[in-house]
Amino acid sequence: MRILVFNWRDVRHPEAGGAETNIHEQAKCWVAWGHEVTMFTSRPKGQTFRDSMDGMDIYRCGGRFGIYLWAIAAYFLVLRRRADVILDIENAIPFFTPLYSRKPKALLMHHLHQDQFLVEMGPVAGRIGRFMERVLVPLLYRGSAIMAVSESTAQRKKAALYDGNKLDIKIVYNGLNHSLYVPGIEKFEKPTILYLGRIKRYKRLPILIAMMPEVRSRVADAELIIAGDEDALADVMNQVKKSEARDAITVIGKVTEEEKVRLLQRAWVTATPSMNEGWGMTVLEANACGTPTVAFRVAGLDEAIVEGQTRLLCDDGASFKRALIDALSDTTLRERLSGGAIEWAARLDWNQTARQTLDILSEQRNLRMR
Repeated sequence: MRILVFNWRDVRHPEAGGAETNIHEQAKCWVAWGHEVTMFTSRPKGQTFRDSMDGMDIYRCGGRFGIYLWAIAAYFLVLRRRADVILDIENAIPFFTPLYSRKPKALLMHHLHQDQFLVEMGPVAGRIGRFMERVLVPLLYRGSAIMAVSESTAQRKKAALYDGNKLDIKIVYNGLNHSLYVPGIEKFEKPTILYLGRIKRYKRLPILIAMMPEVRSRVADAELIIAGDEDALADVMNQVKKSEARDAITVIGKVTEEEKVRLLQRAWVTATPSMNEGWGMTVLEANACGTPTVAFRVAGLDEAIVEGQTRLLCDDGASFKRALIDALSDTTLRERLSGGAIEWAARLDWNQTARQTLDILSEQRNLRMR
């Protein structure tokens, strides 16, 4: 089967995140099983129009918004001859492929972006984004298979989208690379909190930074490491400079995959103050490394891991702060959460994820062939 994927970025994009890892890991499985995969993504500065990775062909064109127009041109000029079925990935905004392609298709949704649009894009462009997600997506994709990466994402979509209760959304959980994410031998010498991920406004890192003076007053030598990059990095750096605990906070920017694994293995606990997540892949990668997480009780994160077994869920800033202090100071609690995290993460596998998605794509193609 020839699978054509439209995604905002590929894994070589400097701002690649969990959505890019998700589709790349699945596509590697499909290629290994004998299928052809072509991917269309945006083209950051310095990268080629055409590329090849792990047996799949990559076409790149356009930037943050221009990619959607270039996708239409690329489809008619090149890509439609390379597709039996289309996988359209909604990363805030989908590619609206039903408007220009009659090929069988499926839509993959990561999380609800309604509030995030306003935070990231402002009141004008944000409202346009909200309208696209809330009205255009359910209207245009009624005839397509729809997938979500978590049950909470599916339920939030159904509640927020136009006629969302009529949408049949299938759940396909993310997987994990268990050859890469494994428990480490030793932790950092000092009690260390780690935030690892994209640095966006909706990740709410200033909340975590503001907690550090009190955390440090309760846990001697406690430190915070912030690893990641993106457009809110300057705001985070300014917040750190203003903090009374600035000497205990280190911002190291973007890290390699090897550095990422080392940090996840050595941290005492990871912290995720995000306002919402589709699933929380870095949380699960931390779990596979034996590191528990403190997070807010928000969609995605309240499902990706088990309350009290792999992490501590919090309803407000005060409880988040207490959970960090408890995780750093209570060795018995931390070891119990670590064991539960490893056990839970072991259930997730990319082969299983890829098989579920492939079955849905095959079903769509077969329905069209009847």
